[in-house]
Parts: sequence; structure tokens; C-alpha cells
Amino acid sequence: MGIVIADDHQRERTWLRDLLQKHLSDLSPIYEAEDGKQAYELSVAHQPVLAFLDVEMPILSGIKSAESIIRELPHTGIIILSNHSDEVFIRKLWKIVPPDSAFAYVLKDSTDQQVVDAARSVLSGDCWIHPRVQRIARRVENGSTGLTDAEFQVLVHIAMGLTDKAIAKRLYITEKAVQARLKCLYTKMNIPTKGLTEEDEFNHRCRALNIGYRRGLINRGELEDWEENLL
Repeated sequence: MGIVIADDHQRERTWLRDLLQKHLSDLSPIYEAEDGKQAYELSVAHQPVLAFLDVEMPILSGIKSAESIIRELPHTGIIILSNHSDEVFIRKLWKIVPPDSAFAYVLKDSTDQQVVDAARSVLSGDCWIHPRVQRIARRVENGSTGLTDAEFQVLVHIAMGLTDKAIAKRLYITEKAVQARLKCLYTKMNIPTKGLTEEDEFNHRCRALNIGYRRGLINRGELEDWEENLL
């Protein structure tokens, strides 16, 4: 029994702790963590029924912490808290959460009642997804708009400034295969690919990055992590 709440901001932890003590006091005690690593360690030590995890935390992100907790404690309900509805986070969460598990994705501008509803839904074995996130989740799951892993890979690599030749070398594929993936990427982003000549009004790679940033497929934090792994 118990709840783990993890956020690197004391103010956010205090707000969440007070809210949970008011509405879910029967699940006490509440354990607090300042980063994803502490959240994982507290979860393993106390085996809570719920773990509230901020997406962006030092040492270990909320998504990576959730992955470890799910692996070790499949019966602990995961509730992701975020200031962002970035598609990249939703893609990651969808990959690590088992199809039959209960979890929630709650935006931090949610009402107190929405947070409580999310917690109760997870406790009852259901999922709770913030309405704004639901729209993005549908896009991720839609084959005509959601990127495959292969298409997402090339988007990440062009975001880091790699050429087709460099991407092909890193992914162990041909340059022709890279270009085929890029063409699919452009199609799903509604970027006209007919011609691809010097007379086109915009650079297709730059256009893809612009849309990627707007959709939340790329953000500063994730790009920094990708670049670290590149070196």
C-alpha cells in the first residue's frame, strides 16, 4: 500500500501530496522523490499501488522510470504527469505500457478533480488520458498520420543534421532505403514530394523538422539526449 509521487519541483509535490491526502487518504503513506531514479527505488522498496511520475526529471526521466517500475512491479498503477502533450512522450509511453495494463496521462493544468478521477480510474484497472492527449494518441495510432519507428528514426537523424549517407551508415541500410523512409515521412506530414527539384518553394527536410517541432515529435530535451547518444 502507499503512493509514490515524483517531481523535481517541491511545489508540485506539495500540491499533489495535499490533493491525494484529501481525496485518497486510505492509500497512505505517500513517498516523495525528486527524480526518476529515486522514484524507482522507492517503488521497489514500498511496492505502492500508484506511482505519479513527472515526465521531465533529472537522472532518470518519468518515462524511463515508469519502464523500470512496470518491469519490476506490474501491479503498480502508473500515472504520468506532464506540462506537455508532446507526441514524442506519448510514443514512448505507448511502447512501454502493456496493452492490458492500467495507466494515466495527466497534464499539469488539469483540474484537481481530473487528477483524482485519473487516480481512481487506474485503481479500478482502467486508463485515463487527458482529452488533449487523446487527440494526439489517435494520430499516433492512425497508420496514415502516425510515424512508424523507421520513419521516426530518420526524422531524429535529420534533426541532428545527418546526411542520407551518414543515416544509412548508422542504421545499416542503403541510402535508397533512407530516401524511401523520408518520402513516407513527407507524405504523412502532408509535404508535397512531387518533383523534389531545386525550384520547389521549400527544403523538404527543413519543412519536416518544422512540422516535427510543432507536433511535439522533436523537442529540445529529447534532441539533447539523441545528440549525446550520437557522440
